[in-house]
Amino acid sequence: MLVPELLLETMDDLTDEEFEKLKWFLHMKIFDTCKPIARARLQNKSRFETVSVMIDSYGEESAVNVTAEILKKINQNSAADKLKTEYTAAGGNTVTPSSSAVAPPSAAAAPGVTMSATAGAVIFAPTITGCTSGPMNFTINK
Repeated sequence: MLVPELLLETMDDLTDEEFEKLKWFLHMKIFDTCKPIARARLQNKSRFETVSVMIDSYGEESAVNVTAEILKKINQNSAADKLKTEYTAAGGNTVTPSSSAVAPPSAAAAPGVTMSATAGAVIFAPTITGCTSGPMNFTINK
């Protein structure tokens, strides 16, 4: 599913009051990397017009992250989780913009190398090439 459709589907599940709260929060600074949207750009906008303004302002990935964060603020945690899950299933990332740190892929990873990331960051694990027979151990800690 395309991001605009996903966001519209999410907003369609909100009551009119919840939708107005969502637009109200868009006027505020949600993440350091996302500038608030001016009130005039959202005034009297429908749900699909709001989606367009958000994507124009933030880009698709940040629009999803901002929407999920606002949904949490208006006590729509299940809607936020559903949005993130569906976005991730569609091939998107759900990295929080304020804490995103993307580690570049390692050119060559030696055995026993430990990689770590802060909350919300992404690690690109090394690609395993050559002989893959024999035991391999992977430990993923949350």
